Amino acid sequence: MVTAPARLGAVVFAGGRGSRLGGVDKAALELGGVPLVERAVAAAEQAGVDAPIVVGPPGAAPARCTTVREQPPYSGPLAALAAALAVLPPEIDEVLLLACDLVRPDEVVARLRVSAPSSDEDGVLLRDPDGRAQWLAGRYRVAALRNAVAALGGDVAGRPLRRVMDALRLRPLDASAKTVADIDTPEDLERARRALLPPDPANAGTTLETDTRSPGGAMPQSHHLPPEALDAWLVAAAAELGVEPDAVRIGTVLDVARDVAHDVARPAAPLSTFLLGVAYGRAGAADPDRLQGLADRLTERAAAWKDDRDASQ
Repeated sequence: MVTAPARLGAVVFAGGRGSRLGGVDKAALELGGVPLVERAVAAAEQAGVDAPIVVGPPGAAPARCTTVREQPPYSGPLAALAAALAVLPPEIDEVLLLACDLVRPDEVVARLRVSAPSSDEDGVLLRDPDGRAQWLAGRYRVAALRNAVAALGGDVAGRPLRRVMDALRLRPLDASAKTVADIDTPEDLERARRALLPPDPANAGTTLETDTRSPGGAMPQSHHLPPEALDAWLVAAAAELGVEPDAVRIGTVLDVARDVAHDVARPAAPLSTFLLGVAYGRAGAADPDRLQGLADRLTERAAAWKDDRDASQ
């Protein structure tokens, strides 16, 4: 017996406040002269979706799309999902959930188009090189989403999307950082615009660097330490500060810096590792397991911070 192909729909999430972009309408920002929301919609259409749904304020979506608003406005991605499911045509079996600020939505959709969930899965989604699930770069069974949202009993406003996703059987698809890149800050936007510029033949084979010299000063050089050099630096720095190097696990500290940079902000990483050191010092006896416990608390707090921020955007 031949199984009919799943009928595919798409939901583009465009209702955030853009608070980290100064409150601008993120969906209307342009890459290559095309609004972000239009890029995401076009990628879904290339996958055969006839009428993508856009969740966002009036006027956020191209006229050919169905537009719906989460209630109350700006109440987060879970409320947006509930609003989209309410207007999703009943014949749709599977749905792409896409953030409007994906830099390369065409690459995301191309991966998802050929990676349908199996019979014992509720969905597939991309996962970044740090192991983080990208829920708004996924393909899901509509019935599973409806059941998970219904189980919340309408308690969706201001709640993190994790409440639904944790109830689903999901298969991650490893993707490059470039593929899953999105735009949260002005720096992200500038980086995306540079990345999408056509190559300049005149600059072939050259590398551009930012000149950070002070007037009349020499160009400082950036040093990238290999892992083994970090061990040597730990010994030297610990000796300078009167600390036992065995009390510190390099991987633990680096993991905290990475997670906080991703979930909060890059400048929060050194601040957080400093606070980790202060808390560790107050504990008295040096104990790497104690360090790991403190690090786990910081990492969990950073993840919750991201969920809270996403819910408010």
